[in-house]
Order: sequence, then C-alpha cells, then structure tokens
Amino acid sequence: MKKNKNEKEKKPFIKTKTKLDGGVEVELQKSPSNTLIGKIFAIAIAFVTLFGGIFALIYLLTQI
Repeated sequence: MKKNKNEKEKKPFIKTKTKLDGGVEVELQKSPSNTLIGKIFAIAIAFVTLFGGIFALIYLLTQI
C-alpha cells in the first residue's frame, strides 16, 4: 500500500519506556512549540510577562 505525500505518520506526543530495573522513562516525541497546548502556554506566558508588569505598575501608582 502506497501512502500519499500529504499523509504523515502521527507519532504519539508522549512515549513511555520501561527500564530493565523496572523504572519508567517518559520521552517527549514532539517539540512543545509544534503542539496546540504548547502554543497556548507560550502565548499565555508572553501575555502575562508583557501585561503583568504594566498592570502591576498601574496598581501601585493608584495605591499612592
């Protein structure tokens, strides 16, 4: 069976392996910037960093 060029193999985001000593190893398969939740977290961190300082400054100036 031949696959189309547009079809990509979907890898799971998290891959778990069992070590010989019984421990579990967790491996991330994709970069967080390539996933939806990673993009949401990046935008949220940027928003809080940018506007958090501005809101804190306004709050402190109104308290004087």
